[in-house]
Amino acid sequence: MQLLKLKTAIFFLIINYSLLIINYCKAQDSSHIRISLLTCTPGDELYSTFGHSALRVVDSSSVTDIVYNYGTFNFGDKDFYLKFIRGKLLYYVSIENFQDFKNDYQQDNRGITEQVLNFSAEEKIKIEEALIENLKEENKYYKYDFFFNNCTTRLRDIIENNKHPHPVFNYVMPVGSTFRNAIYQYLDKGEEPWSKLGIDLLLGAKTDAVMTARQSQFLPDNLMIFHYNQ
Repeated sequence: MQLLKLKTAIFFLIINYSLLIINYCKAQDSSHIRISLLTCTPGDELYSTFGHSALRVVDSSSVTDIVYNYGTFNFGDKDFYLKFIRGKLLYYVSIENFQDFKNDYQQDNRGITEQVLNFSAEEKIKIEEALIENLKEENKYYKYDFFFNNCTTRLRDIIENNKHPHPVFNYVMPVGSTFRNAIYQYLDKGEEPWSKLGIDLLLGAKTDAVMTARQSQFLPDNLMIFHYNQ
């Protein structure tokens, strides 16, 4: 009889503890927001050779599922590729429904990896507010830079600025790697030597600069690998 009472007491203790954990978790995140990093595999066009990054924001309060895409541009821009490489092309942030975003990449036979990011409720609210602020006409445009200001570095900066404490970026490539080492991994796979020559000529000596761990996050795959290790 005593053993039965003990087992019953332990059972209810476990139930009560579980409920406390559930309630604690709910209390910790009242934002109703889930933020994910989307990493898309490379495409066939030169501008898509290095893949792509975007942020997915699912808000259960407003019942929305939106992708914030900092890789939007006018493909009909005169001298598109020249401006693209030289950092003269204007990019902007746009939004679309996740299912539409997914369908577009599936049609191009490009994969998407989704990583749910670990933020507090307060951090997620701030990130969503920052993204909405960036959508304003006066804020959405930016001058693209191949290494330092692209669709992936923009996301890195948003994550870095709104995560506390700020994330410490660890090396995901060998220490001492240059920007040239990083991009050649992709250009070699494409087996298009003219692309390498053109990029070498247009980007010049800065491709031989040694990257910091943070700077290496200009590539979508590197930002994805970093978050896999968090």
